[in-house]
Amino acid sequence: MKNFDQLLQEDIATYEGRHDDLIFQAPALYRLLTRLLDDPNLPGRLRPLLLAAIAYFILPADIIPESLEGPYGYVDDIWLCAFVADRLRQELGDEILRNWDGEAPLIPLIADILGHENELLGEKRDLVLGYIGYEYLVQS
Repeated sequence: MKNFDQLLQEDIATYEGRHDDLIFQAPALYRLLTRLLDDPNLPGRLRPLLLAAIAYFILPADIIPESLEGPYGYVDDIWLCAFVADRLRQELGDEILRNWDGEAPLIPLIADILGHENELLGEKRDLVLGYIGYEYLVQS
């Protein structure tokens, strides 16, 4: 059986279009999330946020569905991954880097994705965060 990141890699392999440079980072970003689950430095209170981001990545019917948009539909998943990774980096510092196996440097990649939020999501940011129950996942 193939892992989700392998299926994701196959799904985006031939994509040529808007934000293809970011979309090609999707498998590595997904692996980052799953590897962080095993990181002993991950604070337990952030585990639900991480799990929600992984679940969002896997769900076929999310805010920008791949079934309608093709590989471009991963832009919301990628943005959420970067958003959560940035939150975890604020907590863990550069410890997060040991979980990264992507080709692009992680910190600039996160900054690039978050810096293009409006271009990627338009006005759907709050919908994405609401979909995972973000406000309830980050309560102290």
